[in-house]
Parts: sequence; structure tokens; C-alpha cells
Amino acid sequence: MSIFSRLSDIMNANITALLDKAEDPEKMARLMLQEMEETLVEVRTDAARLIADKKETERQLIRLEQSAQEWAEKAALALQHEREDLARHALSEKQKVMLQVKEKQAYLSEMEQQLDKQDEDIQRLQGAMKDARKRLDSIRLRKQVGTNRLKMREQTREENRLRQEARFEHMERDIDALEGQLDAFDMGDSKLSNELQELEMNSAIDKELEALKNSLKQ
Repeated sequence: MSIFSRLSDIMNANITALLDKAEDPEKMARLMLQEMEETLVEVRTDAARLIADKKETERQLIRLEQSAQEWAEKAALALQHEREDLARHALSEKQKVMLQVKEKQAYLSEMEQQLDKQDEDIQRLQGAMKDARKRLDSIRLRKQVGTNRLKMREQTREENRLRQEARFEHMERDIDALEGQLDAFDMGDSKLSNELQELEMNSAIDKELEALKNSLKQ
């Protein structure tokens, strides 16, 4: 996925607007930075190549200037020996060399201007990358804060649920204890009632048995 088609697109891009419109701002910011870094490598590679050409041109210029000086010295030597024809030839060669000197100087000036422009582009590109990194850090921070808040809410919700369950369990235990106490009271009452009923039955049996014995005696 290419966000920028050329260096000017990066320079003129509204990073904030692009990220605000993106469905996934973090992913978009990473892609922006990746493309900016690749572009920066290309610009620096071009600048390094241009610097090397500039140094070579400067060396050529020095050699041409030395050659022009040598032809001037040869012309002067020819005149000293009254050889005007040789002096004219030497000066002609000097003029040819001087034309090359002017061409090299113009080319050197053009390269210096181009290097200044590339230096400016690199600085602007680094500034854009700095802004993109800040936005990416901000997006990641907001995302992390949101994630932490969500975790805290989920944890709080889970803690509340556990507290509710614990409260219900405690209430159930209290109810069980109360019912147990009631059952215990019922158990005691039932035993006592049974014993009383048994005594009443035994007493009735004893009375009926005594009456039966008396009846038989008569």
C-alpha cells in the first residue's frame, strides 16, 4: 500500500487529516513512517552520489585551472623567445581550457544548488517523520489507556460479580443455619412429644390391663 507517490506528496501532506480519516490510524501512521524512511534513504543516496560528483568536478576544475596556467606560462615563454606563433597557439589552448573551466564552474554551481535543495528536503522530511512519530506515539498511548480502562472496568465488573455471589452465598449459609436451628428445635419437640405419647399409651394400657384383671377375678 503506497500512501505517497513522490517526495512532494509527503511535504504537502496533512498527516493529521490523513490519520483522522483512517480506519486504523496506528496502521496508517506506521505505513507513513515506513514510506518516509524509504524516501529518506533514497534522498540521502542521491545526495551522496551528487556529493561524490561534486568532489570529482572540483578535482577536474583544479586540473583545468592548472592546465590554463601552464598554457599561459608557455605563451609567456614563447614571447620571451620571440615566437609569437607559439604564443598564440598556447593562448588558444588556454582559451579552450578556460571554456571547460567555465562549464565546470557552472556545473559545480548547479550541483551546489541541488545539494542545498536536497538538504532542505531532508530537513523537511525529517520534520514530517518527527510529527508522524509523535502522532503514532499519541495513538499508541491513547490505545493503551483505552485498553487499560477497559480491563479495569472488566475487572471491576468481575469483582462486583464475585462480591454479589459471595454475598448470596453468605445469605444462603445464614438461611441454612437458621433452618438448621429450626430443624433442631423441631427434632427436640418431636422426641419429647413422642415420649409423652408413649407414656400416655402405657398408662392407658396399664389401666385397661388392671380393669381386665379385676373383671376376671369377679
